[in-house]
Amino acid sequence: MGRLKAAGWFLAAVAWLPALASAAQGLNLDDGYWDTYVTIHVQGGILPVPAIKSSKCITRDDPIPNSTDSARLNCRILDKQITGNDVRWRLECSDEKGRMEGQGKITYSGKTFDGAMNMEVTHLKDNRRVKLDYFMHGERVRACPTAPN
Repeated sequence: MGRLKAAGWFLAAVAWLPALASAAQGLNLDDGYWDTYVTIHVQGGILPVPAIKSSKCITRDDPIPNSTDSARLNCRILDKQITGNDVRWRLECSDEKGRMEGQGKITYSGKTFDGAMNMEVTHLKDNRRVKLDYFMHGERVRACPTAPN
């Protein structure tokens, strides 16, 4: 299971998060089309992992950045919370090769957000564990495109 697949798990997993409408009303979040940059640090790793960029419309009703196809992944978001400008969650993913668990938090500041997530990947074949630290930064780019009538 490669580092980029682990990153894909994270991005796909947050796609499963349902709307958090009532608590999200207090978020300092400017609805719109956002670019998100995720940098992954592998604890004990030597080589750097390049930043991964994703884009999507983010709103108060759906404040989690995501933009990947999650059809092949089995991920669940647990313990979702919005407090002030903070969005927190726990994540569990699994497939035939391994399991991934972790927790994350992002903080909105109008047209930007910053956050982090700590993950542990367990490879089923040899029970090897790898710890990953995800660092996220998002920027609002423009208004979301309107859907055709």
